[in-house]
Amino acid sequence: MKGLTSKAHDQSLMILVIFAILAFLSSPFSFISHHSGNALVNKFKVLPLLLLLTLYATCAMGSDKRHCKNFEDELGYLKELTLGNYAANNEKRIVKWVEDINIFIEGDMPASLHRELDLLVFEINQILSGIELSIVTIEDEANYYIFVNSAQKYLEYYPETSVESLKTGGVFNTYGNLDYEITHGSIYIDLNTAQSSIGKFTLRKLLSHSLGIHHQSQRYESSVFAENRRSINGYSDLDKVIIELLYSKRIKAGMDKFEVDDALLNRC
Repeated sequence: MKGLTSKAHDQSLMILVIFAILAFLSSPFSFISHHSGNALVNKFKVLPLLLLLTLYATCAMGSDKRHCKNFEDELGYLKELTLGNYAANNEKRIVKWVEDINIFIEGDMPASLHRELDLLVFEINQILSGIELSIVTIEDEANYYIFVNSAQKYLEYYPETSVESLKTGGVFNTYGNLDYEITHGSIYIDLNTAQSSIGKFTLRKLLSHSLGIHHQSQRYESSVFAENRRSINGYSDLDKVIIELLYSKRIKAGMDKFEVDDALLNRC
């Protein structure tokens, strides 16, 4: 594993530095001068360089540890958002799209929200790898639908959706196959929400959840996935990391929490 290799490299580097200092100090001769009178002086001239090398190796090891600590936090957040409450058992699995997401708009989307959708699609495409989002005008080409102010029609398409959930202003649904691959999905936004100041945030939140990040969290208030958050200007750096990790080649649909750990902890 890369993580073990990195730690072993750090330990080896420190051992080599210490060995070099001990060997240098115990040597009866100086590699700079053949005159014994100058040997001790020359050793102490070079000794600071070896001490600086030791300090560099120590700082490098500390930096790696901080990097790994940050990544472990990111990994924990990723699992919390994608697997939910996975602590009690190992039944939860990663779900994600493996084919391009073709979005069709059903209903009259306000022009301002449509512009936001265009920008959001572009932004997500800059983060994702392996798939691409696009907006289509032919319904038969779509595998993802955005319903605006079409509650009755949404219920006809997705009868398992509760009426109460539609009253919250927005809802998302995704559907997949037995391999835990998302094959199609949808969101509903009522007209009042679409035209309000939180319309752009609602669109971003629901579309982002539809990527396979189905859960919310209370850990980071600046995250679009924060529980009970009602407005946000864009993705935080952490949000981008979560989306990027989920759609990296290392993460496969159907992975459990242990497989996710094994796939991603190699970064440390």
